[in-house]
Amino acid sequence: MDRRKATWDGYAILILLVSVISLSILTPYALVFLFVVLLLIVHQVLLRIIFSGPEKRSLPFSDTNWEIIRTRNGESDVYGFVNYQDHETDLVVLIHGWQSSSEKFTERMYLFRNMGLHTLAVDMRGHGMAPDTPEWTAGKVIQDVKLILDQVDRTKIKKVHFYGHSLGGFISIGMHHQRHQGWWKDNYGTLMLESPMAAYSPILEQMSGRISFLMPLLKIWAVKGFRKIHPEIDSLEWKDIDFPHWGYPKVPVLLLQAKNDNRLGRYHYDLLLSADLDVEPHLIESLTHSKNRINSERDELIVSWIEKRIL
Repeated sequence: MDRRKATWDGYAILILLVSVISLSILTPYALVFLFVVLLLIVHQVLLRIIFSGPEKRSLPFSDTNWEIIRTRNGESDVYGFVNYQDHETDLVVLIHGWQSSSEKFTERMYLFRNMGLHTLAVDMRGHGMAPDTPEWTAGKVIQDVKLILDQVDRTKIKKVHFYGHSLGGFISIGMHHQRHQGWWKDNYGTLMLESPMAAYSPILEQMSGRISFLMPLLKIWAVKGFRKIHPEIDSLEWKDIDFPHWGYPKVPVLLLQAKNDNRLGRYHYDLLLSADLDVEPHLIESLTHSKNRINSERDELIVSWIEKRIL
């Protein structure tokens, strides 16, 4: 398993606490020592919340029509599921949301497959078949997706399209940043987003809850943590984890938004529409943020998009 880079493990925190308590008994500055240690522990607890993975995981994808692809990113296993058509055609890459898995995409995967397209679904770290990671970041998932894409048989593929739901939309948008390159980028087709997340700022604000007054500090700590985990990213600033700096798609975008999104609301939808994207937006009243494996209104729009923009 990958080692921690921005946070301490539980043993380190325990050793620090025990050591300081022991030292405080022998010195006249016990309260000062304890106060400093408590601040350090609070800092570490908050960092671990920011970089924590999902608390639960959905069932892994299992269908004999899809072949399992396995590769490695450092010390972590990465899993994808691919189905090839018998002829050369476009590939659709599906990326699920938080605490979901590729299994939740089964019906949509068959929709694309039945339209004559190759399909590839990727499990995020800590989701489905993928192992946990001690420090979860969207940047790690993007690296994983790129490695999986390097494993597919590109001789069968014309264009590559992405379909991202919720957090999977954030991943898909982020892959449009210029730092992310690959054969898939040179053959990019369209981007399909379903009730997507487009910015991390409102998520952190929601996570902060009653300690929202600490947001300025949380942002500083989060950015420092990101830099430690991803030293390959130069001069990372807070604005870089929100659209448009996170990634700016310059391809046709299908935006399918739950009209009454009880998870993300319409903040991210409105943020995307505020930019000059080549976007076809749809507010779908019958669509919910999750538990939406089958939705006839959404699925008809996907089929229409395939016929107009992909085939």
